[in-house]
Amino acid sequence: MTMQVPGAAPDPEIPGILHLDMDAFFASVEIRDDPSLRGLPVVVGGAGARGVVAAASYPARARGIRSAMPMATARRLAPDLVIVPGRIHRYREVSRQVMDLLRDVVADVEQISVDEAFLDARPARRLFGPPEEIAGLLRRRIREELGLPSSVGGSVSRAVAKIASARAKPDGMLIIPAESTAAFLAPLPVSVISGIGPTAVKALERIGVHTVGDVRDVPVSTLTRAIGPQALQVMRLADGSDRTGLGHRVRDKSLGTERTWDEDLTDPHEVRRRITVMADDVARQLRRSGFVARTVVLKLRSPDGATITRSATMDQPTSSGERLREHVVALWERESTRMPRVRLAGVRATQLASAGPGGEPRELTGRSAGWQDLEAAMDRARDRFGASSLARGSTLRPEGAGPVVRSGPGDREVPIPRGDA
Repeated sequence: MTMQVPGAAPDPEIPGILHLDMDAFFASVEIRDDPSLRGLPVVVGGAGARGVVAAASYPARARGIRSAMPMATARRLAPDLVIVPGRIHRYREVSRQVMDLLRDVVADVEQISVDEAFLDARPARRLFGPPEEIAGLLRRRIREELGLPSSVGGSVSRAVAKIASARAKPDGMLIIPAESTAAFLAPLPVSVISGIGPTAVKALERIGVHTVGDVRDVPVSTLTRAIGPQALQVMRLADGSDRTGLGHRVRDKSLGTERTWDEDLTDPHEVRRRITVMADDVARQLRRSGFVARTVVLKLRSPDGATITRSATMDQPTSSGERLREHVVALWERESTRMPRVRLAGVRATQLASAGPGGEPRELTGRSAGWQDLEAAMDRARDRFGASSLARGSTLRPEGAGPVVRSGPGDREVPIPRGDA
């Protein structure tokens, strides 16, 4: 029960939910590590015929280049384009430094991708001041200690904080007071709301809703017919009454890796080897993020663009690379005859949950039981000696088979989810 002293004014509502997003993260890391790239149109991605832009610096964006754009299109927009092969392990290393810095100031941090996190700054006010001062401190330390730009949005709602950080880019800060939330959102297109994709936008436009402010003029029943059960949450967001804080993750939250190759993979054993590497990598992401996954997804794409996505749900959530490997390999073996040539492969872990303070529950029987101790030891070794210092024997290429292409032209590895704005 909350008690209030008679006659005392209630405490003003503090916009203490912050969303911190690193600006053009992959490209910014490359420019920081190689200052000669500063001011140039830099993109991270594959330089081959099938290369895709994974990240673009702001000078590149000024030319119209965006993430997920075919590299051939980016080259036409900027003939002087500088293409840098991705270094996903480097980005994860820097990501850990960023998150450690955030936790040094704010105890309650919810990392949602390699380059962004939500923070509840309210408990830190006693030490560091109001949310805008905390946001400024975080941005300043990231700039001074890590040499990277970042943007922060703040609000009484996580959804509005994320919208505010996007409006603050690049390298800015925007804190929305509680009483100004509805006015801030009103003129913005409905597409700024997380979960409102192109299909939902078209459905809303058919009932005359184009901006967030328009939502307030539509009956909830009409809104529900247009976009389904998320209508109530969208309405609360539009009228400024949403107060969703940390710990409320979207259902499709996932972690994963995708790779596209210049040369199609035609050997089923080679595909198996590479998806095994991916499964181990995804498992390590899970362990580092403190998650376990109940479902693993295998994605395959052929040279003609045909895509197969298959999933397997486990009886117990896990962060074990061995368990993920067993399932994705089984999925591949069932589909290998349908996909004789593989252009892209991806492994993704979904239905995530917190591993809890004690980590993943111990498995007492089966092959995975012994792998838990082994994978923990491998994590410690990789932390000390580098990510490539250890690998499964089954993922090593046979003698004379040529080099292993880990990250370079035409070989794109992207963490999922990724904002990289």
